[in-house]
This record gives sequence, structure tokens and C-alpha cells, in this order.
Amino acid sequence: MTRFLKRFIRIAMIVVAAMIGAPAAHADCTADTPSSAAFGAVTSLNVAGRQQSTSSPKAGLSCVSTSIGFGSTDVINGTVTTTNNGRLKGPTGDTIGYALFSDKNFSRSLNIGQRYNWADSSFFSFPGLDGGAASLPLYLQTVTGSNVAAGTYVDTIVIAWQWELCRGVIILGNCVGGVDTGATQVTIPVTLTVTNDCTIVAPDVSFGTASTVSGFSAVSGALSLTCTKGMVYTVGLSPGNQAAANGRRQMANGSSLLQYDLYAAGTGLIWGQATNRVAGNGAADGVSAKQFPYVARIYTDQPTPPPGTYTDSVIIDVRY
Repeated sequence: MTRFLKRFIRIAMIVVAAMIGAPAAHADCTADTPSSAAFGAVTSLNVAGRQQSTSSPKAGLSCVSTSIGFGSTDVINGTVTTTNNGRLKGPTGDTIGYALFSDKNFSRSLNIGQRYNWADSSFFSFPGLDGGAASLPLYLQTVTGSNVAAGTYVDTIVIAWQWELCRGVIILGNCVGGVDTGATQVTIPVTLTVTNDCTIVAPDVSFGTASTVSGFSAVSGALSLTCTKGMVYTVGLSPGNQAAANGRRQMANGSSLLQYDLYAAGTGLIWGQATNRVAGNGAADGVSAKQFPYVARIYTDQPTPPPGTYTDSVIIDVRY
């Protein structure tokens, strides 16, 4: 055998040995204790108008991957179902829809009942490819438009995991060596607490201009409230920033004061905060705006104060 041929064979053997001795694209998985997914407390108005997001950092499976990731033969199948078919259910029967995702950017959605391979890099970006263990996460985002009552809304996610992972060497697409297989089913509680809230529209009150207190006319107006579905409430008005000793509201211009008051149109009584509150006349429906009319009057039994612009601020106090 010539020296050239011996050298060629030696080089070929080194190349083959290098191929066989290369790091294997393998991973090991073990069942993990799942973590719950809690959206926290959210007002009904934000539930209706804004997407809410949360995650379950541990979705029931923890995997260890080599630096070159999962191999072409590796399978980590997860099939997601939920008790309420992807809806959070509240105490009154109202529901809030939500979607499931495999990534924190909410770009890779999961359809309920469909099987997905978490080892597929085009579907799932494994959180750690440095040889350390990492739990597979799950991300959730609510669907807007739900008009719901206050309360705690719940669902239960069920994930059926099944995996087949090469623990040896992958050569030409085939696993040479041991195969790690397993299956588990986990449940993940999902919660969202809806709190009461109101949208309040309160136009400013302007008495206009007059030279004496007797020249100011009464001003009629209304507060408009849209509140959480099922919410029973009352509305009160604060005494203002500088109430008089006799309880009258007062507008101020420096040290000068101008007494006035706000009256509930339905009763003719001074609309107070602790007393003479106005009820919402039944439970709110979460959609319709309820009107609370009032009449504002300047007292004519007071001396006319110096000319100027007089102002005050009144807090609208909603209790339920």
C-alpha cells in the first residue's frame, strides 16, 4: 500500500470518527409541577377594552437541551384543552375569552385540542440551550369586548404531554443510542378577578356673569355614569374645597367667597356626600349611561363679594 493511500485512509477514518464523536442533538424531559396563571385584579372597563396578559412559567414539563438544541427526530408533543373551552367563567355565568400562546410575544397561538411539537424550533423557541434545565412556559391573553359582572373568573387548562427524545447520536436523521420517552398530564388553574368600576362624565358648571348675587340664574346639568354590570350603587357629592361652617358649598377667589349649592333634581334636596346621596335606581348593565340630573344655585341671602372669577371643585363619590 502506498504512502498516499495510507494517508487517505487515515484521514477518512479521522473524519468518520469525528462525525461519530460529535455532540449529540439530544434533550431529556421530566414532568414538572405546573404553576398557576393569574391575571390579577382588573376593572370591568379594562377587561372590556384592553387585552390582559399573564403566563404560567411552568407548564408541566422541564427539559434539558444541549448547546445545539433538539434533534430532527425529537418530539415534545403537547395538546391543550380547557374546562370551559378557553373561557374564564364567573359567579354569575358571564365569561371572558382568552387565547393561548407558546411565546412571550404572543405571536405563536395554540388552538385548543390541537397537538403541537414544542421541539420544533419554528414553533417554539426553547428558553435555554446551554445544557441547563428549563421549564416550558405557556402564555395567555384575554379577548376584548366582554361585558361582565364583578367577581372571580376561573378556568382550568389541561395539557397532555408526550415526548420521544434521542439520548444518543443522530446520524443521517436516525437516533443511534437510547431514546427517552414519557408522558404526563397536568392541570393549570387560570384566574382573573373583575372589580367594579365606573366611567363618569361630569361637565363643568358655569353660572356666567352677574353684578350681584341675585343676578345669577340657576343652572341645570347632569352627571353621567356607566358602571360595571350588576353593580348597585349610590352617588354622593363632596362639600367642595372650602365649605362654610353652616355646610354650604363655597366658591373662592383668593380670600373672597361665594356661597352656592348643588341640588338633586329628583328630590330638591342638597346633594351631599354623607347624606342625601342619590341611588342608581337598580343594577347597572355595564353598557348604558345613567343620568343623574342636578340644579346648581347661588345663595341670594349673602352679600355680593368683590368682582372676580370664583371657582370650586366637587368630588363625585360612588359607593357600592
